[in-house]
Amino acid sequence: MNHTLTSYISLFDKNLQATHRIQRIEIPLIQRDYAQGRHGASVERIRKDFVDALHDAVMHDDRPISLDFIYGDVVDGTLYPLDGQQRLTTLFLLHWYLSWQAGEPIEGQAWRNFTYATRASARQFCEALANYRPPAGETDLKGWIVDQPWYFHGWQHDSSIRAMLVMLQALEQRFASASSEAFAAAWERLAATDHPAISFHLLPVVKNKLNDDLYIKMNSRGKPLTPFENFKAHFETLLKSACPAQADDFAHRVDTVWTDVIWAYKDADQLIDDQFMRYFRFVFDLCAWREGNRADSKASLDQLAQSLFASDQAKAVEHLNYLFAAFDIWVDLDTSDAFNTWLRAADARSPSALLLFNPLRTQPGQSRIDLFGGCCRHYGDSEWSQAHSLLLYAVLLHRMHNTADFPEQLRIVRNLIEASGGGEMRAQNMPALLEDVRRVIVDGTLDGVSTFNQKQIANEKDKINLLAAHPSLRKAVYQLEDNSVLHGALAVFDLDPALDPAIFAQRALAFLTLFEDAHCWPQLTGALLSLGDYSRKQDRYGGYRFFDFGSPRSEAVWRDLLASRKSPELVQPLTELLDQVAQSGNDLAVLKEIQQAFLTACERDHVLDWRYYLVKYPRMREGNSGRYAISQRGYSICMLDKTVMRSYYRDPYLSAVATTSGLKVPDNNLWFYGYETLRRGLERTGGTVTIESVDDGWKLENLPDDPELARNMEDLRASFNIGSDQIYRVPQENGIDATDRIIQGAKLLLAMDELGL
Repeated sequence: MNHTLTSYISLFDKNLQATHRIQRIEIPLIQRDYAQGRHGASVERIRKDFVDALHDAVMHDDRPISLDFIYGDVVDGTLYPLDGQQRLTTLFLLHWYLSWQAGEPIEGQAWRNFTYATRASARQFCEALANYRPPAGETDLKGWIVDQPWYFHGWQHDSSIRAMLVMLQALEQRFASASSEAFAAAWERLAATDHPAISFHLLPVVKNKLNDDLYIKMNSRGKPLTPFENFKAHFETLLKSACPAQADDFAHRVDTVWTDVIWAYKDADQLIDDQFMRYFRFVFDLCAWREGNRADSKASLDQLAQSLFASDQAKAVEHLNYLFAAFDIWVDLDTSDAFNTWLRAADARSPSALLLFNPLRTQPGQSRIDLFGGCCRHYGDSEWSQAHSLLLYAVLLHRMHNTADFPEQLRIVRNLIEASGGGEMRAQNMPALLEDVRRVIVDGTLDGVSTFNQKQIANEKDKINLLAAHPSLRKAVYQLEDNSVLHGALAVFDLDPALDPAIFAQRALAFLTLFEDAHCWPQLTGALLSLGDYSRKQDRYGGYRFFDFGSPRSEAVWRDLLASRKSPELVQPLTELLDQVAQSGNDLAVLKEIQQAFLTACERDHVLDWRYYLVKYPRMREGNSGRYAISQRGYSICMLDKTVMRSYYRDPYLSAVATTSGLKVPDNNLWFYGYETLRRGLERTGGTVTIESVDDGWKLENLPDDPELARNMEDLRASFNIGSDQIYRVPQENGIDATDRIIQGAKLLLAMDELGL
């Protein structure tokens, strides 16, 4: 294949043979960034030597240079260089610089038709540079360029543009001492058609535009495009087919104003490609959900784009408009400040912002409540949840529609999210959940909201009615909603608008006093049991049922009990407790007084049921999970630290009797494993006989075979009136203990220990 000796400006000569005639130069998509303006010792040395050679070639008649071969393909008048991109870019910059210094007009000059396809920002920069020049005498080219209205701040993040600015600075420094006459002579040498100062051989390599494989084979020095750069190029091509009127606008925005938005979340390597791609995926998922489809987490970004924006997609334009809006709402907005206005973490002081119960777990120095930044950094990984997606979607709707009363609407959305569990917050429900969020944020109504938890929806409506009747209660309601136990659910409160608002305010303050001080929780469980059987019951075989009480130390247990709306039995005792705490002036000493009054009444009436024992003996309420498996009559109980029986648990009766006896019982002897119907005997150090709490009293097991111990056993049975069934009976009336079995059991244990049993 023939090659042609030419110069940069001669490439555009109309007299050049037709097969090589060039009207423009385009650096192809597959090429690497412009590298001759990079930093680093080796690059700077190469750049200095190259600029020196260019300088000498144009400033002296006897020092022309040849830049060897430039390979490329000429298609329809456009040169697509395969090898020579770096040299051609530098020559374009040199022609721009010297034509300005020499005072040569640039209007109508073909050599300006130089562009980049690797990034839209690089293309736009070259096109803008070719149409503008500094005023005569300007001594700070870079400063002048970045200060121009056509220069976008986001261009500073394009490595090719940064490198071009560095090269222009290098040219400016090298030619700094040249006079106007010297510049004019230099331009004549550079632009000469015969004997040019700088020449090269142009070698077209194929007759059709080069494909990616050929570039990869022939340009091993080229840096492959990043996944995001490939996506942008493919997406722009897709848009030119489906939405041609907006394709150029997309290319412009993604490399300018949108880059400025994402730049705030750059990583340690000063890169934002991954952040861009995560937010694109989020918006693409929103488009799919809004269309009623499930988002495909396994699909690539290109595949998602094809499914949403291809020319055969009926809603391609609608999706693109939404994509533009989803980016544009952040332009010229300090997102960190904005989210600090809308949201706060529990440890932040911003009373007007809404408490976010699930702030992001981020790196030090990153905002935990900036959901946009969190999406850019974490969308698609374990740090990001569906709740975060719904909350960010609510913010998007507010920004797009400029909704009124956004703080109140966002509060409702947060409460609905917190109250909805695995049954509602499933991936397949996201289209319906987004529609529910839209109804709340845009329409400002709960009517038609159907996918979030229905009981919480009813609770939200009750709160709206209450506040409509008593606006003065807004602060009290919001404080309760923001409580770390309730998480927005006030189902255990009387929200009747007919209720005296002063009473509601008193109850709210009493609740906050109780549940914001975890030290009182062990007494709180006893006080609530004193006022009623508030447990949440679940049927269980073998005469046992699961009972859920509060925990002495686990906030999550209280949240499940108070905010789940599955415990209607809790409303009456809790309301009575709050009233008594309020009447005491919120003095928590009233908790012990409530328990003592209950115990006194039980002992007076000789009705010592399981509630009596759990109230009297705090040791029996130490289960961390708050869950108990209780027999029909209540005198056999498993106290779970976990929520299921397939784990170790304690028998609260045995724990209490061991503590009351004062005997040293190893803690391991108080833990059991297996179904609640299995027998649980208390073993003592040095003892053989065990005791178990049963409905009628204390049952003895493991009776001794040794004759002497057997005689001691007979003495014990006689002293405690133990029959052949080996049960030490507790006096009862109608199947309910009339005397304290713990005290009786402790006496039995001490006697057994004394007799060596």
